[in-house]
Amino acid sequence: MNYTQSVEAAELDALTEMWGGASRQDVTLAVDHPFLTGDHQLLASNGRRAEICYVMHRGDPAAGVLLHRKRFYPTEAYRLPTGGIQEGESVMETLAREIQEETGLVVGAGDDEVQVQRFLGLLVYAMPHRSAGRTFTFATYHFLVQMPADGVLAPQDPEEQIAGWTWRPAVELDATADILEYIGDAGPSWKRWADWGRFRALSHRFTARALLRKRTAIDSGLGG
Repeated sequence: MNYTQSVEAAELDALTEMWGGASRQDVTLAVDHPFLTGDHQLLASNGRRAEICYVMHRGDPAAGVLLHRKRFYPTEAYRLPTGGIQEGESVMETLAREIQEETGLVVGAGDDEVQVQRFLGLLVYAMPHRSAGRTFTFATYHFLVQMPADGVLAPQDPEEQIAGWTWRPAVELDATADILEYIGDAGPSWKRWADWGRFRALSHRFTARALLRKRTAIDSGLGG
């Protein structure tokens, strides 16, 4: 089944022209309250149809990609940073804004700026919501980015409520997804995060596969 309501075709065509072909995966995920309808889980509220996910590294994703957690997350819920695309905002504008707000770093082509290296692909969701009685559509645009060698992580927007950062080798993204997928089983107070964790796990597995394909292409001499 193909879900397109959360994806603007012209924008996706422009991204493909800019970055070349990228993978796309369509997923159906059944969810319930509080995911999408409760505090800190209003992913698709206020007109947000999609989000960006930036996969940030310091020279080699195999050596480490950036994960973060927020103050209101379960303790072990480190994940790849994302940010909602606001109404009237393009994917690339969102990418630059979110990186600046969350890390204090600026996207650009200079040695002291974050460089966008690749559009890794698109994950598109249809999420039937039992309590809401409707199906939410959403999408995540994944980008590989490299921070400057002397860059310092300094969040600029206190509303992001970032509680900590960690670097983990790309090969551990599936293990990170495992933690997120079963975060609701970690204890009674974490049960409300179960659907959120299942949703977030999908993006980590998608990114792991995309980075593996990139590494395979490089090792085969098919791409950079």
